[in-house]
Amino acid sequence: MDHQAKETAAEDRIITHMNANHQDSLIRYLRHTHHLSSFRARNAHLTSISYSSLTISTSPTPPPNSHTYLIPLEPPMTSYTEARTRLASLDAAATSALNVSPLTLKKYIRPRGFQAAIFIYVIVFFLTFPRRANFLPGAYVYDFVSSNWRYGESVMWFCFIIQPVYVTLVLAIHIAEVIYMERSRLRKYNVPRFGGLWWAWMASTFVEGWGAFVRVDKLIREEEKKKAKAEH
Repeated sequence: MDHQAKETAAEDRIITHMNANHQDSLIRYLRHTHHLSSFRARNAHLTSISYSSLTISTSPTPPPNSHTYLIPLEPPMTSYTEARTRLASLDAAATSALNVSPLTLKKYIRPRGFQAAIFIYVIVFFLTFPRRANFLPGAYVYDFVSSNWRYGESVMWFCFIIQPVYVTLVLAIHIAEVIYMERSRLRKYNVPRFGGLWWAWMASTFVEGWGAFVRVDKLIREEEKKKAKAEH
C-alpha cells in the first residue's frame, strides 16, 4: 500500500470511529469553537480530517444544503498517529470551557413500580385539581368519590377549599424541579436541548419530580463505572 492509500485509510478509520463512538465530542467541539447551541449541533458528524483541521457537518443532507464548520488543529499534526491524543485534548478543552461532564446521558428510563404509581397519581392530579368545580356536587369527580368512599364528601369539600393554593404550590414546585433537572443534569451531561431525549426527561420531571432524578442519577453512576473500568 502506497503512502497516499495509507493516509486515506487512516482518515477513513478516524472518521468512522468518531462518528460511531464520539458524536458527543463532536458536538462539544462545535459548541466550544463555534458557539453553537447543543440543539444546533445535535446532528454533528465528522466529514473530513487533515493534519491541520477537522470538518464537521451539522446536517444529514449533502452540500450545498449542509452546514459545515472547520475546527483548526494548532499546531498541525505531523502524522495521524497523533489523532487520538489531539482529539482527546480538544474534547478536554471543550469540556472544561463549557463546564460540562465528559460523560453523556444517552437514554431515557421510564418509571416503574412505586415511581410509576407516583407518575399516575400526578397525572390524575393534573386532570382533576386545576378545575375547582370538580369538587362540587354534580361533577363526575365529586359524585364518584362521595358515592364510593365513606368520607368522600368531606374530602371533596377539603379539596375545594385548598384547590387554589395547592395547585399554585404544586405547579411552582414542579416547574422548579424541571429547571433544576435541565441545569444540573441534562445540560451538564450533554443532552441536546429540545431533542427527543431532552423532552422525555423534562416531561417526566414535570410530572413526577423526584423519581426522574433517581433514575438519571442511576444512569450517571453506571456511566461513571463504565468509564472507570475502561481506564484500568
